[in-house]
Amino acid sequence: MNNKILLFILILFSCDSSFKDNEKIIDDIVLLSSKINEDPFNQNLLLERVNYNLSKDNIQSAIYDLKKLIELDSLNLEYKYMIAKNYFNLSKERNANQKYPVLTRNYLENILTLNKDHIKANLLMGELMLAYARFLNSITYLEKSLELDYNQPKAHLLLGYAYKNINQNDNAINSFKKAININPDYKEAYIQLGQMYHLDNNNLAVTYYDNALKIDPDDILVLYNKAVFFQSILEWNKALEAYAVLHKVDPFHADGHYNLGFIHMELKLFDVATNNFSDAIYSNPKYYEAYYSRGICFETLGNIAQAE
Repeated sequence: MNNKILLFILILFSCDSSFKDNEKIIDDIVLLSSKINEDPFNQNLLLERVNYNLSKDNIQSAIYDLKKLIELDSLNLEYKYMIAKNYFNLSKERNANQKYPVLTRNYLENILTLNKDHIKANLLMGELMLAYARFLNSITYLEKSLELDYNQPKAHLLLGYAYKNINQNDNAINSFKKAININPDYKEAYIQLGQMYHLDNNNLAVTYYDNALKIDPDDILVLYNKAVFFQSILEWNKALEAYAVLHKVDPFHADGHYNLGFIHMELKLFDVATNNFSDAIYSNPKYYEAYYSRGICFETLGNIAQAE
């Protein structure tokens, strides 16, 4: 009985604490807005509200105040960059308004007209061009940004993407390596390098996948890619081990189960392969290739009824 009372008190205290926190947040923004109403031309207060809204992911509200700031100081490039960055973030959301990328570009072009050496604007324009699949334009802006500040791992990564998309693989690899040299914990750069070497069936792929897994041991994509690599070079035992690790993290990875079935078919272990394909179907009931492959296994085993 005493334990139930204690639990009730703890829940009540937790709810009361949460309510007070929310109340304080509301009080803070009301107080800040009140100050702005009294002093509407105070850029510091407006910027404070911008940062507050961004911290709460209220991007539209932040943009509203950023437009006010630009009206007050039309030559402030940081305000323009912030609004461009936030329009770009909005453009990446599902069912985003098609005007957002255009607005992003308009603000960035305005910044670069006033200062062609704006590091962040060149970087963001390079990223925007990459999203538009204008890879050569992207490379121009990204290289300009890196010329101004070499130590930008993200810029090197994006440059690698751009080179990769125009099949300049050596340049892509060099760019991804530069990103890692600047930030040794840049998982995405390791993944990209793993994929680049994977395409050439080069064992360096495993090295880079393993480096990515040191940073994030449960990355499903990397675990899967590593297993697929071993499978692609016919290292069956290593592939089986890699898929086992994958399924410890994600027991219902349908493609992993399907690929295990393929390996066991190659090894003429059709009864085991049948179970693998069944696991793939259990994980994804619409995995029609697994039904077909399981049927072949049943047929090979002489189980015609189940094959049908």
